[in-house]
Amino acid sequence: MTAASSQSSKTDLTPQQHEAIEKAFTQKHASRKRVGLDAMVLKRGGIFLVCDQRGDIVPDRDAGLGLFHNDTRFLSLYELTLNGRVPMFLSNEQDVGTVIVHDLENEDLPGVGHGSEIPAHTLALHRERRAEENAVTEHIRLTNFAMETAEVRLSLRFAADFADLLAIRGMAKDTPGRSLEPQVEAGRAVRLRFAGEDDCTRFTLLAFSPAANRLDGACAQFDLQLSPGQTQDITVVITPGEGSAGGGQAGTDERDGECSWVEQAAEVTGDSVLEKVIQRGLLDLELLRTQDPDGSHYFAGGVPWFVTLFGRDSIWSAMEVCAYQTAIAAQTLRLLAKYQADELDDYRSAQPGKILHERRRGQLAHLGAIPQSPTYYGSVDSTPLFLILLTEYVRWTGDLELVRGLRPQLERALEWIDRYGDSDGDGYLDYGGRYPQGLVNQGWKDSGDAIVNEDGTLATPPIALAEVQGYLFRAWSSTAKLLERLGDGSAAAQLVAKAAALRERFERDFWSQELGCYVLALQQDRRPAKVVSSNSGQVLWSGLPSKQRAAQLARRLMADDLFSGWGVRTLSSKELRYNPMSYHLGSVWPHDNAIILTGLRRYGHNSEALRVFAGLYAAARGFRDHRMPELYCGFAKRPRDRHPARYPVSCSPQAWAAGALPYALISLLGLHPDACGGCLYIRDPCLPDWLDKVSTREVRVGQASVDLTFVRQGTRIEVEVERRRGDLEVKRVGGFETDGLDW
Repeated sequence: MTAASSQSSKTDLTPQQHEAIEKAFTQKHASRKRVGLDAMVLKRGGIFLVCDQRGDIVPDRDAGLGLFHNDTRFLSLYELTLNGRVPMFLSNEQDVGTVIVHDLENEDLPGVGHGSEIPAHTLALHRERRAEENAVTEHIRLTNFAMETAEVRLSLRFAADFADLLAIRGMAKDTPGRSLEPQVEAGRAVRLRFAGEDDCTRFTLLAFSPAANRLDGACAQFDLQLSPGQTQDITVVITPGEGSAGGGQAGTDERDGECSWVEQAAEVTGDSVLEKVIQRGLLDLELLRTQDPDGSHYFAGGVPWFVTLFGRDSIWSAMEVCAYQTAIAAQTLRLLAKYQADELDDYRSAQPGKILHERRRGQLAHLGAIPQSPTYYGSVDSTPLFLILLTEYVRWTGDLELVRGLRPQLERALEWIDRYGDSDGDGYLDYGGRYPQGLVNQGWKDSGDAIVNEDGTLATPPIALAEVQGYLFRAWSSTAKLLERLGDGSAAAQLVAKAAALRERFERDFWSQELGCYVLALQQDRRPAKVVSSNSGQVLWSGLPSKQRAAQLARRLMADDLFSGWGVRTLSSKELRYNPMSYHLGSVWPHDNAIILTGLRRYGHNSEALRVFAGLYAAARGFRDHRMPELYCGFAKRPRDRHPARYPVSCSPQAWAAGALPYALISLLGLHPDACGGCLYIRDPCLPDWLDKVSTREVRVGQASVDLTFVRQGTRIEVEVERRRGDLEVKRVGGFETDGLDW
């Protein structure tokens, strides 16, 4: 790799500049924006709603509650009251995410009109909310269980601030534009409107059936008289939309008549709780499946801040579930290729061949007021991960036609690595850190204070992260396999040589015998950020370390300062900057651990991999509905703990967290496909000691599929091929027979 001539090779930040950057990004990063541990999520396509336990959306400057579409909040207030008081919560329930049910009751209510006071626990309120193709429909049912007639005033207060999502997060200035006078239609409908400076009028239409007794631009009021045992139903349809003149509609999600992603996915059976945990992850991915305007689907990053195409997140989540279903990987690859950068643009961190970090569709993006205008490229690892996903997809499908179709984008991605990826010419993929409008840190740990030195100071750019060099090694090695399949042996040989040279210098420059692991990163002048972190563990996944280093690293990952019992911490508890309640400096991330587990399995360290799986599984069992959040706190697991300490501003559901346990299970089972060769290798399968049998159904490799059952027989896991459809060889191999299995 060579440094790009148009880029400054080094940046020397003063301590004051470091402090200013850290303060700004600690305040602005999404990790500091509270959503609420018990927020309920309703989503279909690009429309999603986040409400509280009662079903309300209440104003809170730090909350991500609201009805959202195209990075805009179309409902910022939606609150139901009975006789002026908020009902009491009883219970709620949600399925995959397209239906939410809330059951509420009344406290003692004052009388309204000529009515008497209403005693507590006599009114039952049932709210069922559904995400439709381009709207949200709420069915409200109020039942009087008292012995007397109840006069009830049911009020729905509402408002729409039409705020840009990035403005809500504090990442940008307030949304420019002006509110227009609401349009009210005789108790039956009201349209809230906003004229943006991007010449687009956005609106929220609320339609009521039956008609409200009183309706204005802020409240619908229903005066109900319920005799004993009587029920009253009210339906509200809420439609967000945008258009040049207030017309138009919200984007549709064309799924009518289509099986859900989960219905098409491979199935896991065996232990009932394990089934629920795996199913919850797949259901959350179905909820996060989102449609691009061109019709392609991808897994959005997470609710509420990241319901959009994210290079790194969308790649990882698609890769985590390739064993279950591969169609989303193909569509994600085509989308990322479509938006691959084709010019130099410092404002958006764009360089020719680079794969995007995120794509936005709100007003601020339209106006160019943020780097996400609409596509931002501030990610050092999306490009090598794009190449890895392409090879992983081919391993499972044998679809070389997709590779041929994306060959120009593949070549441009490789060229970006060589021409722009190494800003200082030291042979490592790095980022420069000089981004006043964007992310300072551009690896997966992208908060401003994430990359630190042993004395607690921030690392000085340019920064070459340990795991990113692993991604690069795997990208070059696996892409070489693809090129060999396409008959381009010369290009393949060049990539193999590059990977070998990278391995030699990485082992020399990144290994710390003192730490017993790889350093977090190299920074300016090749100085190591000499701290113990989970980044070192991710290097195993790439296949870059030697067997001897991998064994030493496996032991280090299981030490008490790094392994919390719930998983591997992002930073060792012995480090000066350790904080178990931080975003990236001591917390535990499920996807991070699934990657580490897969790396441990790659080198045959099964006992350590099983410990990581046990931690993740115990965490998932303890969370509500077995939903794995983006991250949780890194406090050590105690015998009485039922779940980890929650990180209160974690995205939930979140895509690569949802895919973590499904991916980890496939790693334990040792499934390694070679669709081009018509073979499924099963390498040294292992199971937790509490699990004696597990089956997978409809695992697809190329045009064939197979049902497998894994059964414990003493100390060995036997594999039974239950059913095979198509031409597929199933071959068991030993734990260290790695050649050709991991591209």
